[in-house]
Amino acid sequence: MALTPAPAPSAPVLYTGIVLYSTQDPEASAMLVDGGTVAWIGPEDSALVLHRSARRVNADGCLVTPSFVDAAPTADGSEPPSAWLAEAYGRGITQAVPGMPGLRDGVTVLAPCSEGADYLDLTREGTALALGSRGQEDAADPWSWVRALAHEGPVEQRISDRAAFLAATRGGRRLAGTPHPGSLNPGAEATFVVWEPWDLTVRGQDERIQTWSTDPRSRTPLLPDLTTGSPRALRTVVAGQIVHDLLGDQPGMEA
Repeated sequence: MALTPAPAPSAPVLYTGIVLYSTQDPEASAMLVDGGTVAWIGPEDSALVLHRSARRVNADGCLVTPSFVDAAPTADGSEPPSAWLAEAYGRGITQAVPGMPGLRDGVTVLAPCSEGADYLDLTREGTALALGSRGQEDAADPWSWVRALAHEGPVEQRISDRAAFLAATRGGRRLAGTPHPGSLNPGAEATFVVWEPWDLTVRGQDERIQTWSTDPRSRTPLLPDLTTGSPRALRTVVAGQIVHDLLGDQPGMEA
């Protein structure tokens, strides 16, 4: 279940001041969106020279990531109601793949807020994972799925924040038959979420031996520190089309 996007705006849009979830350039602070595609990423000073004619969105301190996919949006596996998607956009979810938890089309679907699993064993076995809410109100926030895999349950079965995030984003797209690199690299579809400024970290799967880091030189994309809650989606974009927007309410964002 996904919105059929309207034609992407003709004018390129340049997001600056951001922290970009990109494996190609985790230090990128600017992203150009053109024709429904991520056209360029890189440092802000270069962006202002190379893309000075683009409409600028100055989203200082905001994290920009691929959107979430709910791989089990209802309790009974049925299609969610039409009103579901509008609410989901406000949470950073842009697609639903109806069905029940379990093995589906080569992907193991989990509803981690409803029932635990041996997450680390599954990933070590090379099992492709996707995550969903099962329509539960307390699982509506997709960051709660990531938190469940990375921060809750038996310590010995927790996985890294990044692995959990990829299951909640790239895994759902794989189930839907729409492969995605899992990060915002040039050439990827411009379907993404701009999150409010938040403490960001890099955290490994084993808290006993891994350390926290906020240094982008680690070359690992940063994610929110979920021990303090979840960030709010300020803007959700599908193929270049804005489908949820709170950025416009904040002064100084559009230029």
